[in-house]
Amino acid sequence: MFENFVKSFIDLYGYYAVFIFACIEGEVAVLTAGFLCKQGMMSLQLVILAAFLGTLITEQCLFFVGRFYGVKLLEKHTKLKKKSDKIMEFLKKYSSLFIFGSRFVYGIRNISPMIIGTAKITPLKFSALNIPAAFIWSVIVAGAGYVFADVLASAKGMKYIQIFALLLLCIGTACFILKKSSKKD
Repeated sequence: MFENFVKSFIDLYGYYAVFIFACIEGEVAVLTAGFLCKQGMMSLQLVILAAFLGTLITEQCLFFVGRFYGVKLLEKHTKLKKKSDKIMEFLKKYSSLFIFGSRFVYGIRNISPMIIGTAKITPLKFSALNIPAAFIWSVIVAGAGYVFADVLASAKGMKYIQIFALLLLCIGTACFILKKSSKKD
């Protein structure tokens, strides 16, 4: 009964969910959808399309928010202003590379387009770099979920999952400690 509910839910709302979550921080949803593709519950091509459209539309909109309202928003929010200063440094040094690659960096993915918009980067340049980056991000994240399903299916896969989980735990702990120690300075 529960399996039928899940299957029906995925059939009706799965691609919409991928689209909506890709508009936010969608890595987990897109990875999960990729995993479900391997199970035959979703189409990999449609998951990639939904993720691509969700992330692309959001980032294009945030760019224009930054272009027209970014300076006022940054003046109101000091935490955001501090983050924007660091982002501006990278943007000045590595303009095109930063525009293309910022979506792959956790923690700045959603704020970067707005900051880029305040930097008076032309909409054409932003779009020319953002569109292929959005597509590549969608393919990589959905594809990783698809491939991860194979790893889980293999008997040796559990060993790798445990190693990966331990590695994530260590990295997460190190980031937490570094963040806490940098706040004290």
